[in-house]
Amino acid sequence: MQRTLSPFVQALVEQPGRAKPGKGLVALAVLTLAGLSLVTARGLLTGNWWFFIMLTWNLFLAFFPLGVVLVLRDLRMAGFMNRWLMATGLMVWLAFLPNAPYIITDLFHIRNLEAPLLWFDTMTLFLFAQTGLLAGLYSTVIVHRMLRPLTGGWFAWVLMLASQLLAGFGIYLGRFGRWNSWNVLTKPFALIDALTNVLQDHLSLKLTLAYGFVLAVLYVAFYWYVDYDKRA
Repeated sequence: MQRTLSPFVQALVEQPGRAKPGKGLVALAVLTLAGLSLVTARGLLTGNWWFFIMLTWNLFLAFFPLGVVLVLRDLRMAGFMNRWLMATGLMVWLAFLPNAPYIITDLFHIRNLEAPLLWFDTMTLFLFAQTGLLAGLYSTVIVHRMLRPLTGGWFAWVLMLASQLLAGFGIYLGRFGRWNSWNVLTKPFALIDALTNVLQDHLSLKLTLAYGFVLAVLYVAFYWYVDYDKRA
């Protein structure tokens, strides 16, 4: 008996190149508008726009890797893709991929919230974290589909799982090292120097493995649910 996907998930993972390719973005847009409505309401009611600035910026960074792979996908479908362009685009995607699940760590700010706004802010943070995570999973599925015919099924899986582990390391760099993806271009040598020190930190290994494991499991579950069954 064939299982029917939920309307939201089916929209989110719409296959590239099909008749209605924009449903996934529409679904993410709905989540984004809901989150923006909450932080805007908070700003208007309290006069404090810190949540609005922090979460909207982090969500923009979360959508950036998705934007990169959507451009790559469209160029590939239009026949303008070459190996160097694709490799460069995928490196940019990988550098910014940690920004998508990074919003999960914003839940850390719950401990500093005032009691009257605790439940409202908790719901807002969760909504933004969910949106960023789904944007990252969606972009990873698109990359997986692009690489699968080029590298073969098993090697594509190795690359995707490795990308989630690197994303976990990127989360550590962002949260504890206070580095961001732009520093690859703005401070490359300082970042390289910091990486040599980070690799000697036991905390970096523990958090990379923890975040990487969770992200990898989430991606496997996401892929199995929305992609494998659709091709069966």
